[in-house]
Amino acid sequence: MSGKHEAGGGRPAQPPVQQTPFWMPSARDERDAWDEPGWFRDQPEVVETSAPEIIESGPPRSRRKLAVAGGISGGCVIALVAVLFLSGVIGSNRTVAPGFHPTATTPAAAARQTAEAFLTAWQHGHIRTAADYTNHPAAAAAALTSYRSGLNIRALHLVTQSATGDGAVTFAVTATVGLSSPKTVTASWSYSSHLVAYARHGGWWVRWNPELVAPNLTAGEKIASFPVAPGADQVVDAGGNNLTNSNDPGLDNISAALQSSAPTGQGTPGIEVELVGPGDKPITSTALVLKHAVDTGVVKTTIDPTVEAAAESAVQAYPDSSMVVIQPTTGDILAVANNDGFNDFALTARVAPGSTNKIITSTALLTTGLVSSPSQSVECPAQLVINGQTFTNDQGISEPAGTPFITDFAASCNNAFAQWYSQLGASTLAQTAQKYYGLNQTWNIGIGPGGPYYAIPATAYNGELAQELFGQGELEASPLAMASVAATVDTGSFKQPVVVPGQAQLSATPLPGNVRQDLWQMMRAVTQAGGTAAGVFDGVSSAVYGKTGTADVSGQGQPNSWMVVFDPTLNVAIGCLVLDAGYGADFAAPEAASVLQTLQQ
Repeated sequence: MSGKHEAGGGRPAQPPVQQTPFWMPSARDERDAWDEPGWFRDQPEVVETSAPEIIESGPPRSRRKLAVAGGISGGCVIALVAVLFLSGVIGSNRTVAPGFHPTATTPAAAARQTAEAFLTAWQHGHIRTAADYTNHPAAAAAALTSYRSGLNIRALHLVTQSATGDGAVTFAVTATVGLSSPKTVTASWSYSSHLVAYARHGGWWVRWNPELVAPNLTAGEKIASFPVAPGADQVVDAGGNNLTNSNDPGLDNISAALQSSAPTGQGTPGIEVELVGPGDKPITSTALVLKHAVDTGVVKTTIDPTVEAAAESAVQAYPDSSMVVIQPTTGDILAVANNDGFNDFALTARVAPGSTNKIITSTALLTTGLVSSPSQSVECPAQLVINGQTFTNDQGISEPAGTPFITDFAASCNNAFAQWYSQLGASTLAQTAQKYYGLNQTWNIGIGPGGPYYAIPATAYNGELAQELFGQGELEASPLAMASVAATVDTGSFKQPVVVPGQAQLSATPLPGNVRQDLWQMMRAVTQAGGTAAGVFDGVSSAVYGKTGTADVSGQGQPNSWMVVFDPTLNVAIGCLVLDAGYGADFAAPEAASVLQTLQQ
């Protein structure tokens, strides 16, 4: 084990199928339900009307009530009823044939009337009526319903254009498409479509084909509208300084993200329509932009130029350094600084947090009552054997029975924490991380959903859990997440980090008051005599509360160095990581101290 008594030592997916953009025409299979076995074979024979037919073979379809009134004008209804009465269909003992009954005497005109009845019902939202005019009512109803809801239709206008003797009908579609939010943004979508109407068993029908609803739509797919995010002309820090092409890759990434997609409420989104498949996943290469977004002017971030300058200077002390500075009372990200080439490890690193994770472990022990207070005696054995795996402390040290838990924490003795693996159980540590610290879930800091910036298995047991209790194993974290942990202890309540003012923040359960006080006492001991960071922060005039971390990495020459601190006087919390360096107190801690000293000047 390495570290001053610290941790250390011993959504492939299938490639997308190439698909023709859905607004381009393509041929589709037009199977007819009448031609499938088992359809209505037990239904009585129907009486056919004198309307001309396009003869197609197959068993008779079941009777359906004549549902026309909701889809055509009142005058057409009266005329149609009169024709049916005079022909003896109504007012006699003869059975009414299912389907639609046009009054036209030519196939082209009959097909046109059938199409108009279907389109009128669809246009006015009478989905069941429209679906009943087709040979696949269930499939038609589902597709027409998802069309209206998926596109957030505000208005729909359908106009028949032409009809031929073989039943082919073309029609024009003009849809006013909206978004679920904001509801005020709409766009017009116009396209031409076609259907086939035919006579069968005394009635006329629309042959169902999903493509008549939207170009290239197939069974099992939907059509939906999506916002096109507006961008920003310029991204600045809290002082108005342009962040584009800054001196830090983290700031560059933030600026680029905001220029590409402005924060919610800034600019005006556009609208695109796209085919979606199972699980509502958009289908590659099918998006069509109906309305372009309108970019916003200037987006201001929470980056504080003074704090940013101090952080950028501090990380120059050692290569492969990254740092995040947060304002605990608000969650505002004040600085993102990196000294690792073009890497933004301040936000993107996913490495074991080492003993800085003992803050969360201690929270779990204190909230469950396994440890009642910092003064409770907790031995740190030299060795711990779990299922044949032996865990030792750095340099073979140990703490005897009767040692106060605060001393174990300040000295960062691993087995004082690892030994609780069986009592805590498989899920308590992960639940504590999320419940009180808002971790292990996606955050949107203002540049789109990201993370999780801290990932811990939902359940772990035996040796894996023992390692996680002192900050190693399958546990991964970023400086952003660990800075947030320190900030949460400072105020007692999680404030999700954000880089854009007003960005929505996730919440978490506040720390119990006594637990917060205990953690303050324990983290203060880390920076005092006997603690792993003793003497490092002596140049800071205010009280500093922290935790060092040293995490071994297999195959790496030196462990990763960590330091998290908070200073209530300055209202800042810092998470610092130096890769492949050494003890947390020797590398990351001096960089954090440099920032605090600069801010006090």
